[in-house]
Amino acid sequence: MTTVDLRIRQVEAFRAVMQQRSVTRAAESLGVSQPAVSRLLADFEASVGFALFARRQGRLVPTAEAHVLNEEVERAFIGLERVAQAAGQIRERRRGALRIAGTFDLAADFLPRVIALFAREHDGVDVSLLALEPAAVVEHVGAQRCDLGFVVPLIAHPQVRLEALGQWPMRCIVPRGHRLARKRIVTAADCAGEAFVSFLKLSEPRTKIDRIFADSGVTRQMGVEAALAQSIVALVEAGAGIALVDPLSAAGAAARVVVKRFSPVLPETVHVARLAEQSQSMVADAFVRHVVTVLGHLR
Repeated sequence: MTTVDLRIRQVEAFRAVMQQRSVTRAAESLGVSQPAVSRLLADFEASVGFALFARRQGRLVPTAEAHVLNEEVERAFIGLERVAQAAGQIRERRRGALRIAGTFDLAADFLPRVIALFAREHDGVDVSLLALEPAAVVEHVGAQRCDLGFVVPLIAHPQVRLEALGQWPMRCIVPRGHRLARKRIVTAADCAGEAFVSFLKLSEPRTKIDRIFADSGVTRQMGVEAALAQSIVALVEAGAGIALVDPLSAAGAAARVVVKRFSPVLPETVHVARLAEQSQSMVADAFVRHVVTVLGHLR
């Protein structure tokens, strides 16, 4: 006998009779007729090659062999139930693993906040977070070491698809009690003569910020530089000057510094990096939706 000789309905009928101890009740539990259950039992006995039940005073009594076989049947059905349970958890995004990479600034505050929200709704999903340079984020996705990557700059990679999640304007951050803290919108002209904390020379955000002030004919007092937005926030909080940072870092710093809109608008685009030739898991798609929702609150 091979597994091909067994039919799932035969095994189900056997299991139902073992549980119900009655062909009639077994038929009711399976939603079929009593003759159908009797036929399935007869076919199952023919398949296994030994008697499973004996009739005593009009009742079916399991043989010793039936009890031994039923132990295996129960183990098999427990396995099937686990498969069904796992499928349900996967369908409801409550099972799986998600490897996320983000740039240092995004991984410092914004992505942890999104992960915390995501975990509350998907408590069976294991999430790991890496903080990397932008190019390394995209490289990790292309090498399948991460499922999703989040970056601001566009970085080309043959195995990676970058999708823009939207544009948000940079914010001006100032120390509490600063004269600009009273303004609704801080303009480039308002920053004239102010001590300004900036990103490192030749970095992408530094180049964009310097161009805005150059086009506006505004001179700032440049002295303190930092590589990360989180470091710039800390410097502004300590009174080293004012600064422009991305809206994600600004949102996370609102309890430490005063955050103001800035004019002219200097947009930043957040991108999600995915593997180009592979469909995304439902868990990954759900996480991206959480990111978009949180980003939507920044507008």
